Amino acid sequence: MGSLEMRMITFVLALGALLPCGLARGSLSEPYLISGKGNNAFAFPDYALPTSSGYFTVDPLSSARLFYAFYEASEPAAQISETPIILWLQGGPGCSSMIGNFYELGPWRTASDLQLHKNEFSWNKRFGLLFIDSPVGTGFSIAEKDEDIPTDQEQVAAQLYIALTSFFSLEPLLQSRPFFVAGESYAGKYVPALGYYYFMKQKLSLSVDIELQESKEVSPKAAPFRLDGLIIGNGLTDPKVQVQSHADTAFSFGIIDMQQRGEAQEKAKEIVKLVEEEDWHSAYNARTKLLNWIQHVGGLATVLDIRRRVPYHCGADGVEFLKEFLGLNSVKTALKAEEQIVWVPCSSRVGRIMANDTMKSVKWMIDELLQHNVPILLYQGQFDIKDGVASSEDWMRTLSWKGQEAFSSTKRRLWQVGNVLAGYWRSYEALTHVVVVGAGHEVPADQGLHSQKMIEEWIQERLIQLGLSKISSE
Repeated sequence: MGSLEMRMITFVLALGALLPCGLARGSLSEPYLISGKGNNAFAFPDYALPTSSGYFTVDPLSSARLFYAFYEASEPAAQISETPIILWLQGGPGCSSMIGNFYELGPWRTASDLQLHKNEFSWNKRFGLLFIDSPVGTGFSIAEKDEDIPTDQEQVAAQLYIALTSFFSLEPLLQSRPFFVAGESYAGKYVPALGYYYFMKQKLSLSVDIELQESKEVSPKAAPFRLDGLIIGNGLTDPKVQVQSHADTAFSFGIIDMQQRGEAQEKAKEIVKLVEEEDWHSAYNARTKLLNWIQHVGGLATVLDIRRRVPYHCGADGVEFLKEFLGLNSVKTALKAEEQIVWVPCSSRVGRIMANDTMKSVKWMIDELLQHNVPILLYQGQFDIKDGVASSEDWMRTLSWKGQEAFSSTKRRLWQVGNVLAGYWRSYEALTHVVVVGAGHEVPADQGLHSQKMIEEWIQERLIQLGLSKISSE
């Protein structure tokens, strides 16, 4: 068997183990709609439509386009010009943000009945919510050629920056609104990469503006949009450090025994060695095999949440209902997505092309952003072996910024919603860390109310610091 075939088999196995997929524990109301499983049986109602959706061209020399769906705040606490907007990015690489939209934090969610249900705990209650399928080739986004698909974080960020510039140009009032970038899983790399790209872009623009002003040629240009903070949930950010936690995490949950723990630790050491040698593809394959092994010997449905009997967004019968729902022509038409696209939760094509990026760290970008006082919220659900609490704590302890010592020594506190323990938090200056009780990898799906409160309260604090209107999370 050739090496290319082996690589493809390895990648397919990786997707089988790591794709988010199952029935959520969040709030699903009684169905608003009656639908069927045929392409013509579902009529997408006007009241569930995005405020706007469609495509942004990201390369004038190709047909590459990013798909987006935007939902305005349903109950804004301030005038729209001051109402924050959150961008949501899914992980992967190559997983569609429509997972976040129709399964986790969007205003409408679907389930195995292929009906739409009002999400009482959507993040767009107080904020505008923007979903982008990134990079091109993901979800409904378009990449006709493999060469259009990014191979590293700078290219991903560049595409997003172009798309966001187009989005914030749609309406005059959009540009001045507070803006936060959020995401989970592999977006633990996308989010800081976009933040870093934004600030480097503005730094370069400022330098050019100063030179032009000195020559009295032009006035300085305003940034095309703001950036007021970053949010990462159960993120892969520093893979070399994070992979070393898998053995201890699985052992502490009782998934593996002492002997198996030793085996997992040896596998992790080999992965670290491959990373240090910059053998990126081998390191990616080895990490995939380690996680598959833990899932297999532990008898888990998914390493993303040890409690689950089926993976995320799959029904009890094992059927991937999001794929069915987003494959309906009526849904594609309503979302203004290209009907010829076959929607899949995570693109194996994008994942294959970006495989060599997987084990590269972006922690240094977090360091740079914290040094410049960019607010960052890191949160994790406690039942995730892959990108959970321990792996995040480990890399957070290695950060190098001016507040690191004070952050590490700050007392962790209980977080309650009403009389219910929702989690634990620690915060110092620009950095906040939250552990969400009763959640796995996809926190908004598992703990809808608590994730909504967490986001509303954290952004409220940022708005107060900015001197803008306070929001209410009541």
